[in-house]
Amino acid sequence: MDGRKKKFIKELLEKPRARRSSGLFIVDGPKMCAEVPPEQVEEIYVSEGLLASEHAGELSELLGARGFEVISDRDMKQISDTVTPQGIIALVRQRRTKGLGEILESIAGSGASGLIVGLEAVQDPGNVGTILRSAEAAGASAVICDRDCADIYAPKVVRSTMGAVLRLPVLQVEDLCVSADRLRQEGFEVLAAHLKGSRDYDMADLTGPSYILIGNESRGLSEELSDRATCLVKIPMLGHTESLNAAVAASVILFEAARQRRRGSGGC
Repeated sequence: MDGRKKKFIKELLEKPRARRSSGLFIVDGPKMCAEVPPEQVEEIYVSEGLLASEHAGELSELLGARGFEVISDRDMKQISDTVTPQGIIALVRQRRTKGLGEILESIAGSGASGLIVGLEAVQDPGNVGTILRSAEAAGASAVICDRDCADIYAPKVVRSTMGAVLRLPVLQVEDLCVSADRLRQEGFEVLAAHLKGSRDYDMADLTGPSYILIGNESRGLSEELSDRATCLVKIPMLGHTESLNAAVAASVILFEAARQRRRGSGGC
């Protein structure tokens, strides 16, 4: 592999600007590489060691007819951001969600009640990735991130999503207040996870179109965004714990929404 290609891949791994300007990001590992839709695959690189291993047969089965370039184990280690590379990486084209209108059209076409998650300045890559994973598992329609969130295409975020970033529509916006105002106009309940919530999360009706707002790990939601909510909800705490990790809080509320929708009954 030539030096220019190595440098480009390292920039995709390390620099959000490189990912934005190229429209590409890195996926690593056999399972996730196999999950990338064929139309989004730009290039795939496989190490000589993986190709010669006992897993070579599984690799062929996973990748099917997708072409790939074989590179040395040394090159693979140089372009990987993990201590122990899995032996395969793919350069993948980012999935572009054009705007909130596209998300609303998709919800209308599905016939389901919309469930959208809004993330305000959630900065830990593991939290952002886990929320995307939980959102997909709970049946969410989309996730909306503001400009201060961790880059959804950063390697740590991508790995934490376990493939959800490849399938779940994610919209990146400048300001979540605009989306909250629009969704309220469209008939969505806007529920803010908040320590000063007046209603327990499982007493809110999450069966209809719902927009769940999750705030920064240390500061929570801004007052400006909280004021847009139709309801502030809280997760009751026992013991001396005051709050939950952002990803845990989001997951608790998302799966309560999924539970209510399965059973067709909400709270109040």
